[in-house]
Amino acid sequence: MGYLGALALLAGAHTLGVISPGPNFLFVSSTAMNQSRRAGLGAGLGVAAGSMTWVALTLSGLGLVISHLPQLYDAMRLVGAAYLIWLGGKMAWKAGAPMRPVAATTSGAWVSARKAWLVTMTNPKSMAYYASVFAALVPAHAPMWVYGAAMGITSLISCAWYCGVAWLLSGEAARRAFLKARPAMETVIGLFLVALGIRMFVIR
Repeated sequence: MGYLGALALLAGAHTLGVISPGPNFLFVSSTAMNQSRRAGLGAGLGVAAGSMTWVALTLSGLGLVISHLPQLYDAMRLVGAAYLIWLGGKMAWKAGAPMRPVAATTSGAWVSARKAWLVTMTNPKSMAYYASVFAALVPAHAPMWVYGAAMGITSLISCAWYCGVAWLLSGEAARRAFLKARPAMETVIGLFLVALGIRMFVIR
């Protein structure tokens, strides 16, 4: 299989990976509906930046090194689990709190981007995904343009999906529906993140 075929296969695999529900999707969707479109788009860009960071680490060989060092992997797993438990617990605890006006939260794009990047980077499944997918689909000793294309393709797919989710769910109709279901929805999302964090603590 040539380089273009490998890149096409990588694009397909990454598309399937990003559209599957997980911590990234939950964080972006909740931010978009609970805060503002700007904050949601910031979260989407933060996830895309996290994807780019993991791709860069993997292509540099660091991702494979980390995946073969149990101590580093366990440290990442524990940090990621603690962060997800904290994030989910905070979300569930404040599920019934009054929402601030959108105008008061439109300056939170950078904060949302940083939090989304941290969610992506502290999830050991992200590391395992990028290390395994890129090890399998990106040819060894490929030209630099292949590595650059792989980074660009995965970043654009992540950005398009998560920013698209943020744009859609921050619309007025989605916000009205969210306002009605918000307490229950955020409680469920928060408890799911807590459960996911606990699972990461106890399962390797």
